[in-house]
Amino acid sequence: MFAQVKTIKRKDITDIHKDWVLIKTISGTYGIMSQNGKMIVQPTYAKIDRFGVFNKNMALVKSVSDTYGFIDTSGKEVIPAQYALEEIKTEFPSLYKKYISK
Repeated sequence: MFAQVKTIKRKDITDIHKDWVLIKTISGTYGIMSQNGKMIVQPTYAKIDRFGVFNKNMALVKSVSDTYGFIDTSGKEVIPAQYALEEIKTEFPSLYKKYISK
């Protein structure tokens, strides 16, 4: 368990699961945890964007190596965080088809 994390309540996350909170570690990485301490998304991301920007069931995540992907509402990384942001913006429909609509 991570000893020192800051919890951040965010409406888009609590709308998915009322007991989930965004966490930020002392090293500055983000994850999602339930209020009872269960880790939903390991705090390995430089940023977790809001759910619903690209797709209502997905949130854009930024890796510490400055690449992007998506997590779904279960917390699973469904599009690997290996793409440039510009590629995500221009190629989202084809990435969605490749990884989600197989």
